[in-house]
Amino acid sequence: MTYYQRKQIQQKIAIQELKSEMQRQMLESALEVQEVERVRIAKDLHDEVGAMLSVTKMSFNQLLRKLDSAEDLAKMGKQTRELLEQSIGQVRRISKELVPSTLEEFGLILSIDEFIQKVHLASTTSFTFSHEGIAQKQRFDKKIELTIYRLIQELVNNALKHAEAKEITLKLTTKDNKIIFIFTDDGKGFDFAAIRNDPKSGLGLRNMESRLSVINGTINVQSSIGKGTTTTIEIPI
Repeated sequence: MTYYQRKQIQQKIAIQELKSEMQRQMLESALEVQEVERVRIAKDLHDEVGAMLSVTKMSFNQLLRKLDSAEDLAKMGKQTRELLEQSIGQVRRISKELVPSTLEEFGLILSIDEFIQKVHLASTTSFTFSHEGIAQKQRFDKKIELTIYRLIQELVNNALKHAEAKEITLKLTTKDNKIIFIFTDDGKGFDFAAIRNDPKSGLGLRNMESRLSVINGTINVQSSIGKGTTTTIEIPI
């Protein structure tokens, strides 16, 4: 191989590496913009919509006190007040889900624990969560914590909605300067190759791969029809 040919090959490799780095940076920027927008929406919901609903509820309570003598009107008023209370609760819930405040304040372990407890209360699925070698209040890089949290949301949603899982196990450990997260469900399982190549069905998996690529993480999925799914994620720290 001549010097000129070697030079050309080196230049092609350098250009490819530059393209890959630019793509990674663009994806990272897109994800950051997405999270900033989540924060903005959550703040607007809490500060504006939530506040207006609370003021409306106070005003309505005053109106109810004047309607006590009219039995039918009072009954309708109380029903409307209950609807207002439910709306306020929904706004608070959506706001909190958009921006996981527990994650920001207390870290990954407590936020995962809180999330699966909420899901467990709303479903019949049982959860087992362990974090060997990781203290309850141990903190990692913010991008890593947020990525793992979002991936767990995606995996739990898939396991409940598509796999109809009855048991889910989450295991978080550290080894060789890596965070290792293993997610197992006893659901219906799926044909990984078919899903991976399907433009629609495989979108969730590709989204997870994209999130992990920003922090140099990897994902490995093992599944077969009728035998559940095991997802292993490794992220360098």
